[in-house]
Amino acid sequence: MPLSKDFVFSANNLQDYLDCPRRFELKYILKQSWPAITSQPVQEMEYKIHMGNRFHKIVHQFLSGIPAIVLENSLEDPELINWFTKFQIFIKTYLDFPYFSEHTITMPFEGMRLIAVFDFITFNGDKQIIIGDWKTTTRVPKPYLYLQSIQSLLYPFMANEVRGYIFPQADILLQEDLSMVYWFPAFPEKTIALEYSKAKYSKSQKVLSSLISEIAEKEHGTFKKTINDKRCAFCQYRSLCERGIQAGILEDTEDDPGDNSGIENIDFDQVEEIAF
Repeated sequence: MPLSKDFVFSANNLQDYLDCPRRFELKYILKQSWPAITSQPVQEMEYKIHMGNRFHKIVHQFLSGIPAIVLENSLEDPELINWFTKFQIFIKTYLDFPYFSEHTITMPFEGMRLIAVFDFITFNGDKQIIIGDWKTTTRVPKPYLYLQSIQSLLYPFMANEVRGYIFPQADILLQEDLSMVYWFPAFPEKTIALEYSKAKYSKSQKVLSSLISEIAEKEHGTFKKTINDKRCAFCQYRSLCERGIQAGILEDTEDDPGDNSGIENIDFDQVEEIAF
């Protein structure tokens, strides 16, 4: 068994496994560093990651009580200012209720551990738990890609499991009283809502149990490369795996309907690595 008992499963590493088991092995088990860029032009990629991280930090500061005017005066990028302005409009209806920002939870599961970092979680006046997640993509979001992601399965499941610890008054809620919202500062009108239910809870539990058992039982050398080599264009290990040496170009996928095989795999919102 390649995984130690203290390994922690997250939406990021589970999605990596689903996209390419070999990438998961190289990145999280072998901890293989590889000097390759994930996309080009490099400056644009770095800018997008910077914007994603910066936006999450500004929003967290705002939700932690720093006045909006103070934060606005610290911003110079017009796009970031615009995003923050739109966010204040969106979040206004949620601020009258108990909430947490950048809230990390961990829990035991199947002999391992799970972790989630909620950008936002609240218990509102309708006695519902709502998870908010901010995505700073500059591409028009495709709902099916988000709704089919492992994050959409993991986050509601974990919120349901620990709801009594986050909001003690919510301990008696049913699964139907929980939902998740993906919000996009570049496309505020494209908000994606995910409703939860008892059936979805049962499915999530089964899928996570099966997936984690599958990963934990794999031996070194049995983590196969993805058969969808489109995913390799935006993977830092592509040359190591002999899947090409040239990084994917961001603009090449702008009009591609896609199947979660290219740029959609790049996480511009690397909040799990941010220490606020």
